[in-house]
Amino acid sequence: MSALRFAPPPGQACARRSCHSFRGYDNAGRATRGVVPRGWRDDSPLVVEVGADTTKRGKRSKKKKDTGPEQVTGVGKGDASTATLTKIDLGNGKFVELFVPVDVVDVQGAVTQATLDQFRDELYGAGDVVWPASVALARLIAHCPSLVKGKRVLELGTGLGLCGNAALKAGAVEVVMADVDTDTLALAKRSASANNPADPTIASTLKLDWTSVPDEFCVDTQQKFDVIIAADVLYDETSARCVADVLNKALKSGGMCLVSDPLQRPHRETFADALLKLGLECVDAEFPGHDGMRLLQVTRVEIGKGG
Repeated sequence: MSALRFAPPPGQACARRSCHSFRGYDNAGRATRGVVPRGWRDDSPLVVEVGADTTKRGKRSKKKKDTGPEQVTGVGKGDASTATLTKIDLGNGKFVELFVPVDVVDVQGAVTQATLDQFRDELYGAGDVVWPASVALARLIAHCPSLVKGKRVLELGTGLGLCGNAALKAGAVEVVMADVDTDTLALAKRSASANNPADPTIASTLKLDWTSVPDEFCVDTQQKFDVIIAADVLYDETSARCVADVLNKALKSGGMCLVSDPLQRPHRETFADALLKLGLECVDAEFPGHDGMRLLQVTRVEIGKGG
């Protein structure tokens, strides 16, 4: 039985939005039924109301880089020394500036596993690629700043730091961008200085290999984070389990993690099963405005409370 649940957050009605049926399971293993809204935040401008004119949304959907045929151009990992400051458009006047290597591979559309296998050395876990999943999550953060405003945020598998920098611009009080690649971390930090020149100290970087997390990582409650964000990090079963372990260590009580995962990735159930064993629950929802993505919300299960 899968631990992955398909349900709206508590207290959120979905009568005014497009919904679909789901079957899931509660913590006792009992089957449940309900509906899942198309987008779970009332303050999101990316959610379309039932009966609203969807012409603009339809036209906009055709432009989304996370859907449609895959497109991979370039030869692989870029040279950090060639990085130039590039504006990443997040829609409706929102943007993040990133230092992106000039010669990096460009990825658009729904990238298949076959392509990842073909370009394994160049693409597999590549941090200097602006992946469609990171654009989707950065866009959500930019348009729903309340997700991170006033909170301590960790971006896991940050790469060039698109989502972390989006959180920085959205008002997070602290942003830690973690990755195993020191070259991309250096670029992410440079980007943070460009996006928040008034106080670049709000953002910092952390070299972190999620397959070998230090024992001292987030052992102190004060080191844990209010919000953890990650995009396209569940690209194999090992990564799914390792990411779950990091979330368990780093997420504070009452905190939340958001993971943007391409629809075609097959490891969400592995991720959810690993989380449940650690006392964390994963809810899988449609991603507002991005039909080619899933939005995973992770929270800690509070045993013995309520009722």
